[in-house]
Amino acid sequence: TKKGNSVEGTRKSLRLQGVDADLKPIETKRLNEEDILKEREERVKECREVRLRAAKAVAETGSEKAAKENPTATYEHCLMRVKTMTSKGLANRVKAIERAAGKHCVVKMAIFKSCLQDEGMWDLANLASDALERLKTLKP
Repeated sequence: TKKGNSVEGTRKSLRLQGVDADLKPIETKRLNEEDILKEREERVKECREVRLRAAKAVAETGSEKAAKENPTATYEHCLMRVKTMTSKGLANRVKAIERAAGKHCVVKMAIFKSCLQDEGMWDLANLASDALERLKTLKP
């Protein structure tokens, strides 16, 4: 159906259409499968290093306490979930953790995101990452 000068359901952003502000085509770098895998491996390595540094800070602020009070806020539990659930179930799990916004939701979502990254589930890890950022704005 038409709405004004545009067709409903089409992208209107020039950037999304591959055109810059001067109406010239945007140069895009095409990556092959090997480059993508290499980039992901580097991202995993970087994430692990950041997590190791963050783990110390989190431990000081209460993840140990969170794990004692809530046994589902452990890496082992989240990894078991990631390995045994379907992609649809994992997406629903991310939504459920965010929706519950419980006492340990930030710690739990951060651990869940790490497990998804470690298992190479990048789309779900991005979903969890976005949810984590939203949760961080809710919790002091």
